[in-house]
Amino acid sequence: MNINGGFLTMGTKRVGLARMEALMENLKREIVGFNVESTVASVTTITADGALARNSINLMNDTASSTYTLPAASTCSRGDIIIVKYIAAIANSEVHKFGTSGEFFAAQSTIFKADGGKHHTMLYVAAPNGSSNDFLNLTGATHGGPGIGTELRFHFNGSGWAVDGKVLSGGNGSVAPTVAFADT
Repeated sequence: MNINGGFLTMGTKRVGLARMEALMENLKREIVGFNVESTVASVTTITADGALARNSINLMNDTASSTYTLPAASTCSRGDIIIVKYIAAIANSEVHKFGTSGEFFAAQSTIFKADGGKHHTMLYVAAPNGSSNDFLNLTGATHGGPGIGTELRFHFNGSGWAVDGKVLSGGNGSVAPTVAFADT
């Protein structure tokens, strides 16, 4: 790699310095884009079931059974996000359901959950099948969570919602949280 007369020579290819500067600026913009929390439109504390807004951070303070609907695919654009951060634990036997009936989670979704009784160990939750799993269900358990610090990041891939997240135990953490993709 040599600089010769305003050109960067890489092997037999010559790239102008202006082009290199433009490429570097584009790379900087892409790196900044990874900080999605700085690009959300709203931050809301959630205390009951309802619809989640695109491009939002939702602080989950709901401990009872609830259903949270994601926006319909027809209203979304590639890159839309919904972030859910638990600031309270789900109560024993209560269920939080996330999804939209008939719109299936993308198979590239990944959820990890705490392994009850093994501190700092995470277990992989089976991914959705991509053809019928339209809800992510989190079931509360005493000392099992899902607990404070649980975080879910839903992102729209252009055709459907995918979710990535970590589900932490609540209480003393002796029970692994119950997390599963389900058909409605």
